[in-house]
Amino acid sequence: MISESLQTNSTLTNLDIELNDIGVTGVKYILQSLQRNSTLTNLDLGVNNIGDDGAEWISLQLNSTLTDLNLSYNSIGVEGAK
Repeated sequence: MISESLQTNSTLTNLDIELNDIGVTGVKYILQSLQRNSTLTNLDLGVNNIGDDGAEWISLQLNSTLTDLNLSYNSIGVEGAK
């Protein structure tokens, strides 16, 4: 539901979904939507059990407006940080 709304939203600039345990699957849905979003500048994904796989997936996505990204407390190790 959130991911669908992000595709067409033209006013949202900050999205805080910290502490929601969305995991890798959830982060994929969110970031696929953000590829089409042109207004979001701040995204908080802290404490969502994303891990290395989610961090790698995030790094492969392109978004030209996102300037702040919080990934704290997501068990991202050396592999995910590459």
